[in-house]
Amino acid sequence: MKKAVIGGGILTLIGAIVLLVTLTGGAKSPRDWIAGRFPASGGGYQSGQPPLRTADQIIRRSQPLDRAYDPAGVFLRYPGAVVAVLPAAGGSLIYVDTPERGYARWHRYVNGRWGGPDGRASLFRGGGPGDGK
Repeated sequence: MKKAVIGGGILTLIGAIVLLVTLTGGAKSPRDWIAGRFPASGGGYQSGQPPLRTADQIIRRSQPLDRAYDPAGVFLRYPGAVVAVLPAAGGSLIYVDTPERGYARWHRYVNGRWGGPDGRASLFRGGGPGDGK
């Protein structure tokens, strides 16, 4: 009987791990894929497609945690990166930053969604009423 309970517990643990990997697998950073897919250009990468099409290619490859659309470009948030796809002559420019650098660099476009007044991510605001606000 103890073996059945232990076996059931192990199967439950394995199932939970598989579910966790499946749920978080789509949100991985597309940094390496972008670097291998688009040529480097001026601190970023060049695409011959407009920003929405380029962002769609990136999103199909790796689902972001969040995205923001602005006339200035498309901004994608991943656990380890912020990707900005901006219009440029003949297509678009893609910039891949760490979350800290991305929030600071693009805060005027994503501030209301992703960060506070200084452009930093503020996903956790404290524990109780008035705490951390």
